[in-house]
Order: sequence, then C-alpha cells, then structure tokens
Amino acid sequence: MGKHLGTLIWAVLLSMLAANPLWAAEEDEEPAPFVTPELVVPEPASAVMGWVDSREAQSLNGSWKLLVDPMQVGTPGGFFGGWATTRTPVDAFQLLEYSYPDAADIRVPGDFNTQRQELFFYRDTVWYQRNFNVEAEADTRYHLWFGGANFDATVFLNGAPVARHKGGYVPFSVDVTAHLQPEGNDLVIRINNRLGDDTVPTGRTDWWPYGGLTRDVMLVATPEQYIVNAKVVLNNDRNAITAEVATEGFAAGDEVTVVIPQLDISQTARISDNGDAQLSIPAQPELWHPDAPKLYRVELAAGDDRVSDQIGFRTIETSGTTIMLNGEPIKFKGISTHEEPIGRDGVAYSKADMRVLFNEAKNLGVNFVRAAHYPYSRHAARVADEMGILLWEEVPIYWNIAWENADTLAIARDQISRLIERDWNRASVVIWSVANETPYSESRMKFLGRLIDDVRELDDSRLVSAALLGDTRRELKHVAAHLAAHGQGSDIASDEEKAIFQGVLAAAGEAAPEPGSSFTLVIDDPLGELVDIVSYNEYFGWYYARALAPQMGVSEQTIRKLMLQFIPQVTMSTAFGKPMFISEFGAGAKAGKRGEGVWTEDYQAAVYRAQIAMLSHSPQVQGMTPWILKDFRAMLRSLPGIQDYRNRKGLIDQNGRRKQAFYVLRDFYNGPWADTH
Repeated sequence: MGKHLGTLIWAVLLSMLAANPLWAAEEDEEPAPFVTPELVVPEPASAVMGWVDSREAQSLNGSWKLLVDPMQVGTPGGFFGGWATTRTPVDAFQLLEYSYPDAADIRVPGDFNTQRQELFFYRDTVWYQRNFNVEAEADTRYHLWFGGANFDATVFLNGAPVARHKGGYVPFSVDVTAHLQPEGNDLVIRINNRLGDDTVPTGRTDWWPYGGLTRDVMLVATPEQYIVNAKVVLNNDRNAITAEVATEGFAAGDEVTVVIPQLDISQTARISDNGDAQLSIPAQPELWHPDAPKLYRVELAAGDDRVSDQIGFRTIETSGTTIMLNGEPIKFKGISTHEEPIGRDGVAYSKADMRVLFNEAKNLGVNFVRAAHYPYSRHAARVADEMGILLWEEVPIYWNIAWENADTLAIARDQISRLIERDWNRASVVIWSVANETPYSESRMKFLGRLIDDVRELDDSRLVSAALLGDTRRELKHVAAHLAAHGQGSDIASDEEKAIFQGVLAAAGEAAPEPGSSFTLVIDDPLGELVDIVSYNEYFGWYYARALAPQMGVSEQTIRKLMLQFIPQVTMSTAFGKPMFISEFGAGAKAGKRGEGVWTEDYQAAVYRAQIAMLSHSPQVQGMTPWILKDFRAMLRSLPGIQDYRNRKGLIDQNGRRKQAFYVLRDFYNGPWADTH
C-alpha cells in the first residue's frame, strides 16, 4: 500500500514539474526535476563607478543572514527554488524549505570561510540576505555598489534578478532605482566561490579562495545626470594635469568643471556626444614621492553632481635598464604581500587592516609593495597613497589558465579594466601586472598580449609587467653544471658525490664550467618584449635544491649547502634592454624553529643573505619583492605541525612574530640600499 502511494505521489510531482516551462521536456523525455535552472540576469554596469567615497551613500555593511546551499537548490525556477527573496509561511500548512530569519548571521565585509568553522574548506554556493529601507528622493538614481564578491555573484532585489558578476575581487554596480520600495527592501546575493579550469583564477591556487561579500556594499545616490568616473593624472612632461571624465545622462555641450583649490585651478570643458570630456590644465604640482606623499583635493562638478578625491601627482617611466620616478632613478625596495590582516585569519577588508599590514612593511625599510596575486580592496591603494608606498597591483592570471577559452579571457579583461578604473587616480600604483608564473605557449602569448593592449589603452601613465617563471628546465640544467663545478672544489660533498659531479661535467663536454666560475642567468621569456619591466620569480636555495637533488643523485643536504655558497656567484639579467625586477624569492620557516635544515629561521635567513649578495651585483636588477611579508593561508600547504595549511615563507608569522630573515632584509634596505630612495 505504502509503495503504491509513494509511486502515485511521485508521479503527481513529476507532472507538476513537467507543466512548468522551466522544466519542460521533449515529448519522449523523462523530466529531470533536480536540474538547477540557469537564470537570465543583466550584466552590471560596464564602467566602474568611481569617486564613491565622496558620494552620498548608505552603507549596507554589517550583519547579514547566510544560507549554505551546496546543491544549489535555491535558484528561482527550480522545484525547491525561491531563495532569492525572503518568505514566511502564510499558515502552518505551507511548506517552505528555507528561512532567512532563522539563518546564521554573517559579517559583511568579510569571508564566510573564517567566520564559520564548518565552512573553512567550503567552496560552493551560499545565499546572503538583508533588508534595508531608503527614503528615495525625486530626480535621484540609486546604485547598488559592491567592492567585490568572490567569485560568481547574482544580485536579487525584492525578488528580481538585477545583476550577475563573475570574477571576484573587483567592484561592480547596478542601477536599482526602478526596483526600490520605501521600506523592507529585500536584498539577496547568491555567491559561489568554486573555481575551475575556466575561471580566473583557476581552481588551483597557492592562497585561500575566500568566498563571500569580501568588500564593502553600499547604496550610492546620484543625480539623474552624473559623473561616472574620471582619470586625473600628471602628464609625462610634468607640466600639465590631464583629466578624462565619463558622464551619464548629460547632453552634448553640457559642462564639466575641474577644481584643485591648492593649485588655484578651475577649468571647464564641454561634454562630447559620447558623454566624455577631456581637459589639459597647465600646472606644476608638488610631486608625490615615497619620502613626501603629497596629495591634493580634486573636485569635479557637472550639473547638480559633485565628487572629490585626494590625488597625488607623479610620473613613472623607464630609461634603458633604469626605473625613473619623477624623472629621477629609483630602486624598488619591496616586499610581497597577501590580502590577509596581521593577527586574524580571513581577508583584510578595511583601511585599518591595510594600515597595520603596510606599516609592518614600512618597518622593513621598503618603498614598494607587490600586492599579489589578485586585486586587493580599494583601501589598499588609498593607504599606500597616504603612507608613501609604491604599489604593484595584479590580476589572478595565475599558473595555467584556459588560454583559448573566450569566456575566461572575458573575465580576465573585465578584472583588469575594473581594477584600473578603480585605482587609476592612486599615485602609489606604478605597475599593473597581468600574470604570475605562466608557462610559455602561443595561446598564452595571445591571451596576455590582449590584456597588455587593454592596459595601455586604459592607462598609459603606469608601467606594465608580469611575474615570469622563466624556462626552468633550461635554467636548472645550467645551474646543475655550475653547481657540479662548485662542488668539485668544496669539502661539503662526499667522494661519491664528487664522482657524480664529475660525471655531470663530463656530460657537459666543452660547455662544462670551470670550478669557481661565475654564472649569469639570462631570462628570455618572449613576454619580456611586451612588458616595461621584466619581472622574475626565482627560488634558489628552496625549490631549485629540491628539484636538483634527485636529478643529480646527490643528497638534498649537500645540494642545499652548496647552493648557499653558489648563489652569490650568480648574476641575474634579461635578454631585453629593460629594467629587471625580482618579484619573488624566499624560503619557508616556522616561527621559533631554530637550528639546521629547512623550515628553520636560520636556514631562511641564510637564503636571504645569499640572495641579497647575488642581487647586489646584478646591475640590471632594479628592485625586488621577496616572498613574502606574512605567513598566509593556503590549501596547498598541509604539512602537519609546520604548515598547517599556511604558506610559511613569511618574514613574520600570522600573528606578527618576526623571523630572523626579517632583520636580514631590513638591514639591507637600511644599509647598502638606503640611498636608493
């Protein structure tokens, strides 16, 4: 009896599902009731809404509700769908299988992984919900503005899908004026932080793929006609300030005014047919510099709209193998970072977080920070502006990407354009980076060439680079030969190991190096032709030793000890007449672990001493950002008792405890490189 009743109920459900157009099947097909439907959702505004911190805005930060949906059953249109809006049962007999009022609380901005222990490794769909009221005014437009949502976000307002953005990390906005109601606006965000082969980044990263509303959320008010964004920079001759202003709703011939009170500047231009206006204003401002980070208040006005910002003016360029800031040579004394705060797991989402992080970088004596491997919050560049730190900003084209996938390229182009349009007024930002450690292929060259063209079209006032991996097979072959020659004359290797080294040299024939000979490592990645600065990640003393030992049949201990002696004999250079930049080197260490061997502070410090000796006599090298300021979360790093899901290459641990290598680098930046600004 029960079996037949269950069959009947299921048949009725299937007929109901088949009657729904979203579930309609071909005549001879059996309906598939649990397939998640794909929503048709508008794209967000293509241009980044800039200058938002000077606008009238209602913060939507704070406590939200969170529902976890690994089966993605909440998507509207499905049998269990309806999670895109808050609902309460009309009576005790109505079946609802979700409830926002009873859901867990979650803080925005922030990631959900570190706020809920059970979601630490979670990589899938969640739903965020909150209500808000707004006293909407006439002749006013309202825009939902998101600083970033990782990684695939669909926005629903009062049940209507209003925007979907893929990619994470970068800002997007949508005009929601037509969807607002005076009270009880129901805002729901579906977010999926799962990454795969076609995403940017891909599913394999050496950092934590934090999910959720990781940045600020605001409801921004503008007039009906408003300024969308504006780029205000100093020209390369340092005698004029140029402004490119994008507007919405104005008629051709309407005016835009730029005012810089401290420079006694007030100049007006007319808006063109496409809504843009351009100005060139003769001026010689005090130049922004790490030693004197001067900022000016810049005001824009068009119709009833007014925005303002604090902007510094400087130039950055190259001359041969030299980097020139404001026409003067400079070396980048840097450190790499991740967007994680000191003393707390998760994302660094506030100015306070970034100020503490960058202050510890300044304690090293740096003038430069590499913000790897993805765009940080807008607060990072603002803090760098104020503190006088030069900044490298990057998009997550990391390791291997689906180079031939058109959708992947579209996400990458969207990320780089949104990053640039957000931060093109930050004097601190001097390098846009399009990639990290990408292996050579023709499809990779085409993909990254497209991004580099985009960068130059959007902003030609900064340098372009990418952290290159080099030809590691060729490089390790050369290193092995020179290391064998070095080992022949060293008392570190045993007689058996010296015999192996002799065999390596014999195999090299006439190309075998002499004992004690120097070695020049030349980076010739063809991407070097397209970038302004040839950046290179190298790990002498860490990964290279682990790779060489089994290949040569020599103990890893011997290789590591020989390499610490050998590294200072190496000279780094490129095949291009451009500045060279060492974007990564380093070694892992558990804070407090002392003695011999890997994972000790002593070994990490020894690698830093050897690296500094090498780079000090490499004249083409004009800067470096060792890897990395702070230990950071990484799913790749699972070694119990040492890594515990953290990359341990930091100069400080996650709580700010300094390792010995911190002082090695600090002494170098405040000693031999102290006069390089």
